[in-house]
Amino acid sequence: MELVKKEIHNAIWKVKNTMQFTIDDTINVLDSHLDMERLVLVKGNVVVDEVQAMVDRFQIKGTLNYQILYCADKENTAFDSIEGRVPFVEYINADGTLPEDYVEVHMSLNDLTVTMLHSRKISLKALVGMDYQVKFNEDVSILTGIEDCETAEILKEQLSMVSLRLQRKDIVSLEQTVEIPANKPNIYQVIWKSLSVTGVSMKPADGYLTVTGNICVFLVYTAEEEGMPIQYFTMEIPFEKQIDEREANEDMISGSVLALNQYQIHVVPDDSGEDRLLELRLDFSVEMKLYGREDLQMVRDAYASELELEAKYKNLSVWHLLLRNCAKTKVTDVVTMPKQHSVLQICHVEGSVSVDETIRSAKGIIVEGVVGTQITYLDKEESGAIASTTFDIPFTYEIEVPGMQEQVSYSIVPYIDRISALQNGETQIEIKSEVSLDVLAFNHEQTKVILGMETKPLDMERKKALPSVVGYIVKKGDTLWSIAKQYYTTVAQLKETNALEQDEIEEGARLVILKE
Repeated sequence: MELVKKEIHNAIWKVKNTMQFTIDDTINVLDSHLDMERLVLVKGNVVVDEVQAMVDRFQIKGTLNYQILYCADKENTAFDSIEGRVPFVEYINADGTLPEDYVEVHMSLNDLTVTMLHSRKISLKALVGMDYQVKFNEDVSILTGIEDCETAEILKEQLSMVSLRLQRKDIVSLEQTVEIPANKPNIYQVIWKSLSVTGVSMKPADGYLTVTGNICVFLVYTAEEEGMPIQYFTMEIPFEKQIDEREANEDMISGSVLALNQYQIHVVPDDSGEDRLLELRLDFSVEMKLYGREDLQMVRDAYASELELEAKYKNLSVWHLLLRNCAKTKVTDVVTMPKQHSVLQICHVEGSVSVDETIRSAKGIIVEGVVGTQITYLDKEESGAIASTTFDIPFTYEIEVPGMQEQVSYSIVPYIDRISALQNGETQIEIKSEVSLDVLAFNHEQTKVILGMETKPLDMERKKALPSVVGYIVKKGDTLWSIAKQYYTTVAQLKETNALEQDEIEEGARLVILKE
């Protein structure tokens, strides 16, 4: 007898949680940089470098990257910038975690506060949000058939589920060269360079994963011509990147997540020797996660007339896709500038979105989050000097999930699609943003599957003791299969003997069973 099996990649979720932690550091300005007079722009992001599962906890090693633009004199004519990295290690308690488990971590920089202690030292405080999930990946071989056993009777059942086909981490790089706007003068010296990514979409195809989105570049610089004011511009560049993955196909469901780790912007001359080109290099971390639909005929039960078959059962948590959607919501607000600041002109607006909490509701999932916005502008109170300020805009949005129940598990990945700022007088700004909430929801149910069959010699004395003809009254819970198995006959034989056209039988029905 030969057992035919199908291997299923199953994932068992152990822990899922959202939390925050802080990073504090003091930074000295290097001797090669000018003294600080006034902070102008601050930007940062958090990168997960390594995650290691342990017993009842896991370790995260990461990096806080920061950029700081400051003014070096009271006349606001000299600028300098510093950038660096603050490494950190965090131990997170997660009961039930084991070293062989897979830990998925997504981080967001919820707040970054930089304070100038004096002209050569700053204090940096970051509030980091973290969403983590601990799971155990299990490969289960399910019995789907029995061969080379002529007397075996096999009961099969359709099993439909969604399984995790692939999960791995990768670093992906993207390089592009773009020309600055035609109405802008040549670049002489870069004062500030910033880059962000919006409108991210990730779709599986045959043999690869396609990532699309927009690169938003903000550059502040001085021009070659003397006497010209400080120049700045914002560019939005669409991009497309293919990540090779031979196991991927277009029928798969993607739960992948893309995060910008770091970037570089270099000014290079064009064909005429003028500094008008920007070389961009972006490094992304990708949590590649692909699900596939499984439809198979599994063995529910089996018996034989010459052998005793004993099934080895296992309870399997089966996933069913409940919702795969990209919900979109608009987040708008009118904000007021800090005291003693007024807007002469808005230069640039940049945003990030984080989810603070998700709550199950009767209709689906209520998402509570924040759109963090940084606005760079020319300050009227400071004679048109470049300045910046930040605003946090809270939002609440309910994602409708049909069939939402307590056993439903879900993940929500937020992205900024676009953001803009419109000056509304000298002290007020209207901020408009569009947020995508990429939601993936699964319903779970427990089902019993057969992993294998053990064979034993048949109890021939018991079989011989059965009468040649049995009159049987159907009891509650009986099926033709259970009766046939009990009396070493077949469903087909029962139907033929009793002139039955269907497999269903009613309680109290009378059957004649002939011994084979």
